[in-house]
Amino acid sequence: MSDNSGALSLRVAQQRMTAEVAAVGEIDIHTCTELEETLVRLVDAGVSKITLDLSEVAFIDSSGLRALVVGHKALEERGGSLIVANPSTMAARLLDVTGLSTLFGSDGRS
Repeated sequence: MSDNSGALSLRVAQQRMTAEVAAVGEIDIHTCTELEETLVRLVDAGVSKITLDLSEVAFIDSSGLRALVVGHKALEERGGSLIVANPSTMAARLLDVTGLSTLFGSDGRS
C-alpha cells in the first residue's frame, strides 16, 4: 500500500488565453516542480491569465511559494497575471506572513 501523503494533484482547464489550475494536496520541495512546470508551460502556450485555486492545499512551504513567484514572473513578463483564489487557511496565512498576498491578484472569492 503506497502512502499518498505529500502528493500533489493539479487539474488544469485551459480556454484560449486563460487557464484555471486547481491544486490538491501539498506543495513542497517534493512537488513544487510539478506546479512550476505547469504554470510555465501554460505561459509558453500563450495563456496570459491563470487562476490558481488553493482551496484544497493542505500544506505549502517556501519552495511552493517560489513556484508561485516563478509563475507570476513568467506571466508578468508577458503582460499577464496570476490570481491566487480561495487559499486554504494554511496557504492564506503563509501568503500573509510572507507579504506575498499582495503580489497575486485576488478573484474576490477567497
